[in-house]
Amino acid sequence: MRQYPTNSSSRFAEAPLTKWLMIVFLATFIVDITGTEGQRRLEPWLALNSSNLVEIWRWVTYPLVDLQAGGWLFGMITLYAFGRMVEQSIGSRRFGVFILLSTVVGALIFSISSFNSEFQILSGTTGISFAIISLAALLYPDLTIRLLIPPVPLKMKTLAVGLLIIAAVMMIAQNRNPAVSLAYLSGAGVAYLVSRKMKILDIGKSKIHKMPKKKAKKRAKKKGGMRPRTVVNIKETEVDKILDKVSREGIGNLTDEEREILKFASKK
Repeated sequence: MRQYPTNSSSRFAEAPLTKWLMIVFLATFIVDITGTEGQRRLEPWLALNSSNLVEIWRWVTYPLVDLQAGGWLFGMITLYAFGRMVEQSIGSRRFGVFILLSTVVGALIFSISSFNSEFQILSGTTGISFAIISLAALLYPDLTIRLLIPPVPLKMKTLAVGLLIIAAVMMIAQNRNPAVSLAYLSGAGVAYLVSRKMKILDIGKSKIHKMPKKKAKKRAKKKGGMRPRTVVNIKETEVDKILDKVSREGIGNLTDEEREILKFASKK
């Protein structure tokens, strides 16, 4: 079983993105509910609905506004309790990509499901919350969590399944449009996909690859330089010998292969 990383110095140690997300969600919620005469300030500009699907920025900004205080509170609790856990496990960069991916997939599902249907609004962090809880359960299925209400211990996998079932039942009971429900629940699907292929979250990350042996061999032949073994695997003892030779005889007495070894070693 994976061990949940902890740090006693700070609850947000190695989880700075979670802290800033909570700050941003708190700030936007306060601004949004301070509209005059019951009018929301940010919802008309940031929320996604069936009449503004072509305004692509809304596909990313809709979690910043929440039409119900309960959904916003659920999102904040989820970030605090499980967001830190996930970010500390997979890293801040991957966690950021995961949040963005969950948000965009939710918007895509909503756009497809709400096409030519009655007017509906997609907003809030519910989809992100489902994604975070589901990924935490997939990473630490046997981790025991003690609830405050009721004060009973539950395993992460049990808690995740229970919350998803309760959420689905509540959505059906409230006669919520299927497009919104599917968009929220899609977060669990994204979490499952990420848990199976974590490399998905490395999109855009630069990688340094070693030179393939065949390619190294061809390049060595063209330049008449060192053998491919020295390109792929340079021993430290070889470099030390070459440096000793430079100190004794000068760099001008090095062979082409020795020069190539030093050049390659200096780039490692």
